[in-house]
Amino acid sequence: MLQIMKLEWNKNQMTRYFKTFVCCILSIYGFVTLIAIDSGDMGSFQEFMSLITVISNITFITFGSVILSRLIISEFRTKTMQVLFTYPIERKKLLLAKLILAYTFTTGSLLIGICFMQVITLFLQPSIGLFAGTITWQEIIATFPKTVTNAFSMGAIALIPLFFGMRKKSTATTITSAVIIGFLVNSTVSDSGKTFSLADVVIIPLILALLGIGIAYLSFRHIDRKDVA
Repeated sequence: MLQIMKLEWNKNQMTRYFKTFVCCILSIYGFVTLIAIDSGDMGSFQEFMSLITVISNITFITFGSVILSRLIISEFRTKTMQVLFTYPIERKKLLLAKLILAYTFTTGSLLIGICFMQVITLFLQPSIGLFAGTITWQEIIATFPKTVTNAFSMGAIALIPLFFGMRKKSTATTITSAVIIGFLVNSTVSDSGKTFSLADVVIIPLILALLGIGIAYLSFRHIDRKDVA
């Protein structure tokens, strides 16, 4: 399996997405920093990172759909998958390797990205004052379990667009559905100074993550017994 993933990594030149990853992180952090400086009332470290997390979730769910499109959708659309299925490799194993690669890249990008932005905040806060109060390493470490849970669940949710993309073998449909799902899951409602997001209700991201995994499984469950259209 690891060997197949390595071959897929090299074939699709996945290293080029690192530049996209860096651009996403810099854009997200720069945008939220400008909001914090302009408003002058971001509140606390938790509120600052909450906004970063919401934007990051939407961005990397979309990013994940781009990778899915590259690894799977486009190969079905261009009939390249038919050629791959002639190789002496189980079809299920091949598709599973692609899905694991997409999931790992998306989850890892989100996790590393948010952790990196937390560390940057630790060093910038004393000089810039992005929010009220200070921040310590202990506070960052305390948020790590939630950051990990968020990354793993959003990575699985990023697999949901595969369902829509596979129906029409369309890259545009895959990415568009990812944007819609990202906004729906991470949309925030404010009421009397309090904010609420579907992502804050632990059970909802969990259910959607399981749905994403289920869709991923259904996408290749019968692949050994049907022709590639």
